[in-house]
Amino acid sequence: MQKITLIAAAALAALSTSAQYTCNPTVETVLAKGKVSQVMPVALDEGALAKFEAQGANVTSAAPNDADNNLWVWDNTLQAGDATNPGVGDHFDGYASFTVGTLGWSGAGYNCTAINTEWWNADTRFHIAYMSPGTAPASIAIIVADGGDMGSQPAKVALGDAFNDNGAIFPAVGPKAGDDWQGIDISFSDLKKLYPTFDWKAVKEWKGNIMSFLAGGVTGQAFAFDAIYFYQLGDGSGINGISADEAEWVVTANTVNVAGANGIELYNLGGQLVKKTAGTTLGLSNLAKGVYVAKSGNQAKKIVVK
Repeated sequence: MQKITLIAAAALAALSTSAQYTCNPTVETVLAKGKVSQVMPVALDEGALAKFEAQGANVTSAAPNDADNNLWVWDNTLQAGDATNPGVGDHFDGYASFTVGTLGWSGAGYNCTAINTEWWNADTRFHIAYMSPGTAPASIAIIVADGGDMGSQPAKVALGDAFNDNGAIFPAVGPKAGDDWQGIDISFSDLKKLYPTFDWKAVKEWKGNIMSFLAGGVTGQAFAFDAIYFYQLGDGSGINGISADEAEWVVTANTVNVAGANGIELYNLGGQLVKKTAGTTLGLSNLAKGVYVAKSGNQAKKIVVK
């Protein structure tokens, strides 16, 4: 297996569906959403990372470091590409650029051996920027949080056309790569809707390919990635700073009731879904003592089980 470091300097998803996940890929777009409490850079320039840190975000790096984290390329499937263009936000720190080789398929992965993902939950967001400095593949498969050795099941989506992996279809979340940087920003909950078996695992030491990709087998096609990171808005508890004031909540020792709710979900403070209901009342019996977060629509409330 060849190792490359960052190079310096379902059914086919309709475009109208995938367009909801596209964004301006600059860090300012994310910062405009509100406070970022957590950020996990995979490939992010120093200037953008400094802006997250200035806002008070806690940083857990998954970027290649030639030790615990590495970018591994499947043997002879990809070659270093053209990285002479400015990166996202016109930086010149470098970005990952590739050209498809000659084996008839191609792929690589950002692999981590012990990354703390305890803050991951349904509201965690995955961000990636991509472009093509030449002829782009018709479809690029993006595989998020593939940690099968520890039970983490990945989300599988595509840029451009939906990706067909020997009959398994990865739904498209963005248009084909072009000669300008394009961005995708999507929550874990939306990734799970698109790929229902997604199970990310919020744990102290996550292991596997934090993000991997496949780019087909047409020799000479080119693509590049930048601004790859995971992040959390709000206070990091998964409630994104939303209060429950606008909803009618009634909490007893045994139940949570939300008037007019179309479902209630209960999370632990690690962001893991503990229990849910499609109705207006959620039972609290048989739960371990502790603090939880109940969510209903855009409202949330901390719950103490005694």
